[in-house]
Amino acid sequence: MGLTHRQTVMIVLLLVGTFVTVLNQTVVAPALPSIMVDMSINAATGQWLTTGFTLVNAIMVPVTAFLIDRFPIRNLFLFSMSIFAIGSLLAAWGPNFPVLLSGRIVQAVGAGVLMPMVMSVLMLTFPIERRGFAMGLFGIVMAFGPAIGPTAAGVVIDAADWHIMFYVVTAFAAIVALVTPFTMDRVPAKHAHAKLDIPSVVLSTLGFGSLLYSFSIIGNGGFGLEFFISLIVGLVVIVLFFRRQLSMEHPMLRVRVLANKTFLMGTIIGMVVQAALLSVGILLPIYLQSLLGYSATESGLVLLPGALIMGIMGPIAGRWFDRHGPRVLAVTGTLMLTIGTVMLAFLGPEVSLVYVAVVMAIRLFGMALINMTITTWAMNALPNDLINHGTSVNNTFRQIAGSLGTAILTSVFAMVSVSLMATESTTLAGVHGVDAAFGVSAVLCAIGFILVLIFVKNGDAETKVDLDKQEKQSVLASIMKTDVFTVPESSSVLDVMRVLVERKISAAPVVDSEGRAVGFVSDGDIMRFLSKRSHLYTDPIVMIMQASNDNDTFDEKLAALMRMNVMDVATKGVVGINLSATLPEVCRVLGDNHLKKVPVLDKGEIVGVVNRSDITLYSMRTYLKAQHDL
Repeated sequence: MGLTHRQTVMIVLLLVGTFVTVLNQTVVAPALPSIMVDMSINAATGQWLTTGFTLVNAIMVPVTAFLIDRFPIRNLFLFSMSIFAIGSLLAAWGPNFPVLLSGRIVQAVGAGVLMPMVMSVLMLTFPIERRGFAMGLFGIVMAFGPAIGPTAAGVVIDAADWHIMFYVVTAFAAIVALVTPFTMDRVPAKHAHAKLDIPSVVLSTLGFGSLLYSFSIIGNGGFGLEFFISLIVGLVVIVLFFRRQLSMEHPMLRVRVLANKTFLMGTIIGMVVQAALLSVGILLPIYLQSLLGYSATESGLVLLPGALIMGIMGPIAGRWFDRHGPRVLAVTGTLMLTIGTVMLAFLGPEVSLVYVAVVMAIRLFGMALINMTITTWAMNALPNDLINHGTSVNNTFRQIAGSLGTAILTSVFAMVSVSLMATESTTLAGVHGVDAAFGVSAVLCAIGFILVLIFVKNGDAETKVDLDKQEKQSVLASIMKTDVFTVPESSSVLDVMRVLVERKISAAPVVDSEGRAVGFVSDGDIMRFLSKRSHLYTDPIVMIMQASNDNDTFDEKLAALMRMNVMDVATKGVVGINLSATLPEVCRVLGDNHLKKVPVLDKGEIVGVVNRSDITLYSMRTYLKAQHDL
């Protein structure tokens, strides 16, 4: 992936943590019927396990941008996973509904911090021309959670109890939290002394909380007085929140990112996609289980093929994005999403599970092409110092869109079903209600398709990438040495020694027949081999007696070493930097890996080498020149 070992460990941990939280979100719906029976609650009350989680999750997202700037990533990740594990344990114990709901709310605090944080870290760790691949990795996690969750939850609930399901989630979260301090490095925060603006937190919580609450009660109370009061309060307070952020020198959330046209359109399209995704996720189980009588396990298996396809296509779509831009992916993805949703709008009372699985596979294939693509396209339009705020804004508006879409489509389903019950059977009326709701979802998808056709172009994104790349390359090119001396992987160590001596260098990259770096050999590698003892002495007397044989052993080792292949002593793989890397990225790679020099790679081929001393000299010259110009 072109990352240092420490970066790779960090990314893996973050993705595993994300998988646990995504898995948790998909296992509640199958458990809801059992929870309702055990705790003697109705559907409206039970739905608060999802609604409450969504509300708190959305409230935490706007604060996360500040937290990412204020605290080291390791500390913030450890906090989020620990809080999530505590909430999961509380929900697993759950002797009554208030305790269970409290556990879900505590879970939401951790999950609300985690999602935008992981997206920000991925966007900032990978260079801009590799962000599509990075978000593809994120897409795998986002896909395989829903793929495994419903089916696994159904099996656990049928075989044991819904409490066990939460205990399993607790165990996974606890393991991730426990290994974090020992495996993830503590990188200092960018703004460690920043202070949180309490009025902004209050306005954000009240505004977004009221808005999302108004959407959540549409399905139960309809468009009554409570809905309008909550909606108006939410909108007014959000306006006040935005005004405060715009007037502050150091706002909690930089809402000015919405002034960027590309980011704004990417966020709007992402909202449409999110609304279509979540609403179908709610309606399909109702259709399959409540109306057609299929089990929770069968309902979960219907989603499995599409979710697996989505996971497989994530990295492929990411690589395409990096090489060719977003337009083809976005147009194809929204078109397939629209076609699949239109097909869902014509489901009948006797449709087969195979047909539904095929339709959902088409739909989720399109989702794999559009979801991370449009997010990456939007984020690439922002400078690095606004990525944290961009991910928080994007996630907040997606939460709003998902809640609004779910509320509207659930209301359409309810209204159509009730209106037809006088003339049709309950099952048939419900099927027509689901079809009508899917029809509205298809309209949303079509709107997204039109927006993509009009606004998503390769030119703007590519131009920005090219300009950024040229700017970075101009600095890197002025520092790096382009006369790179490499050795073929078929060379002997003797051949390498000749190159090092003749060229007066201490190390050289090892390349394959196509010129791609496969290793790195240095005088340190040779020294380490020669310094190894053939025996481990535990008795100091014996070690002293054998010291006279050291010279003979050394000569034999040296002769044997010269005959060996270079890859027998070289470091496998190459810690390198992309040609578009910034100087801070180069310094981080050198420092994290304790290197004196690092190869510069362009599409896997070595185009130069950067020395630590060259960067130091460049930095001092640049600083002194700037001081002289003042």
